[in-house]
Amino acid sequence: MSRSTYERRVRLASEAATWGVGAILLGTAALPTTDPASRVGLLVSSLLLFVFAVFWFHLIPEPWLGRLRFATGTAITQIIAAILLVLTGGGDSRYFSYYLLPTLATAFGMRLSGTIVTGIVAVVGYVTILVTDTVLRADATALDIGIVRTLALVASIAMVSLISRTMQDARIAMQTQREELSARNRELEVARNTTLALARVRELHDLVRVIYSAASGAIGTDRLFLFASPPNFDAGYTIGPSGTMEEFHADPSMPEASPRRRAIRERRTVVIHDSEHDQLSQRVRERYGFGAGLFMPLMHRSEVVGVMAMSSPVIRHWTPAEIRLAEAIAEASAAAVASSLAFDALRVETDKVASRMKLLEGMRGLEDALSLATDEPTIGLTAARSIAQSFHLSAATALFVDPSVAILEPIGSAGQATAHPVVNGPTSCPAIRGGRLFRVTSAEDPVVCPFMPYRSNYACIPLVAAGDSVGALFLEPDADSIVEETLVRAAADRVALTLATRRVVESAQRQATTDGLTGLHNRFYLEQQLRLLHSLATRHGQPYSVVALDVDGLKSLNDTFGHEMGDLALRAFANTVKKSVRASDVGVRTGGDEFLVLMPQTGLDEAKVVAERLRATVEAHGRAEPRSAITVSAGVATWRSGRSAEQVLQAADSMLYAAKRAGKDRVMVEAPAAA
Repeated sequence: MSRSTYERRVRLASEAATWGVGAILLGTAALPTTDPASRVGLLVSSLLLFVFAVFWFHLIPEPWLGRLRFATGTAITQIIAAILLVLTGGGDSRYFSYYLLPTLATAFGMRLSGTIVTGIVAVVGYVTILVTDTVLRADATALDIGIVRTLALVASIAMVSLISRTMQDARIAMQTQREELSARNRELEVARNTTLALARVRELHDLVRVIYSAASGAIGTDRLFLFASPPNFDAGYTIGPSGTMEEFHADPSMPEASPRRRAIRERRTVVIHDSEHDQLSQRVRERYGFGAGLFMPLMHRSEVVGVMAMSSPVIRHWTPAEIRLAEAIAEASAAAVASSLAFDALRVETDKVASRMKLLEGMRGLEDALSLATDEPTIGLTAARSIAQSFHLSAATALFVDPSVAILEPIGSAGQATAHPVVNGPTSCPAIRGGRLFRVTSAEDPVVCPFMPYRSNYACIPLVAAGDSVGALFLEPDADSIVEETLVRAAADRVALTLATRRVVESAQRQATTDGLTGLHNRFYLEQQLRLLHSLATRHGQPYSVVALDVDGLKSLNDTFGHEMGDLALRAFANTVKKSVRASDVGVRTGGDEFLVLMPQTGLDEAKVVAERLRATVEAHGRAEPRSAITVSAGVATWRSGRSAEQVLQAADSMLYAAKRAGKDRVMVEAPAAA
């Protein structure tokens, strides 16, 4: 019950009691047994009570006398009761019971002070009447009755005082409980409203605004600070009356006794009534006007998930109710802040997973792209482009070790790649020498690449296949790049395996299709190419020609100077063939001293020119080196409609035999087809 409600009820009860007692006195005066003298006293007393009730409860303003109003009113009615005794017989009046009514009525007020004041007035008044009667009438019997009535009056006053004290304590206790319940309801209401408002937002910025709105409305705080950066909680956001959100970073030099750190360490609210007397940074006091404040840890599942600070620009003594309201807001906010942080962490992890999924897709794309590469330049370019795209690099360069293991040279690049020089001696590369990812993040790193000294942020990973280094990947990352050794190593292994496999296949192909002595193609390769040329000829009418060659005098050279000189002559002749024919022509060694040249899209006249040039070159070389001089005989034939590949070869061989029969060192060409 509020104080105004209580005062109003006491007033109504007092007025009703006053009118009721006046009515009782008036009714008593109307009794036929009442003597005339007593009737006059009763009527006068009743009239006084009625006049008092009108003036006291209706004419005199209620605020008059304040808390003393009830005690004063009951004292006045007690005086009227004393007048009643005087008018109805004095101390031995038979209406003494009416004299007790004002004192008993003080129980309505539930105030011990009113009972005591009225009781004192009653005792003093009755003792005065009793003494006056004793002196004037000298009646011992009246004195005895007066003493008994005095003791009864004192006992009544004591009993009513005890009742008033008990009722007063009960009322105070109930009032305290009501206030506590009201405060608790207020806390619950604030917590509920804060929780509902926080449930509608997800971003941390919006959470800060909602919390600030709740705090300013509940306790009138001027500014809010929220630190939500575990584990030190030294960074966060602040918002003030302007509604502007600012990032805030606490001074790292603040001691452990600072309010924020104490709140984290002790896991309780730290109250600051005057910031000048606490270890608070001067920057916060001056820039944000931090005069007083509350620092509260945000607890969620027994863990500190943040720190909240509410401030006032002036010195302020925080009441227990305000502290509890602030703590209620903090408790309601802890779960939302924890959820927001968890959501942000989940979003970061989700982005990482998505990035890695894209990276894995890029790795699969790298494998597919490498499988389509046909030569080393294509492998290098494909590797650089795929890795730059998969790892979000600004640029990438693929460097391969040449087959002689003498140099490391750039083969392919992607993005705005920095030009990488050729490295003499692959082991000079720090990545190849170390056999692992070599990373440089600044020019002050203890070890940098000697070939790229002007770069300050790069990484290099060796390409290793079967324990041998076949190259390296030079990576140039930026802020969004993913450069994790495990993933980069996996990509490098795929590139290295593709390069090594390509080289093994090329080596096997060369060995399968190349003559070991001369370096020209062998008969197996001849069959493949001849089948292809003949197919093009029959399908699309593209003619081809064949030049059959035979080295003259090789047996004599072997017998005279040995087989080593003969092998040297054959290698020299093979080099002459390579230099004399066109790039599209195919030189083949078909036997010991027998050779053949396939010439795509070539007629007899062109083939004859090439064969004659080749014969002349060999002859000139023999004149320059008489000891190893050899000559060559040649026969030329071409494809004709209806002629098979074997028939073309046979025609060329026939022309070759004709040249040898004609004296060697000459070119014989078959007759052109009839028109």
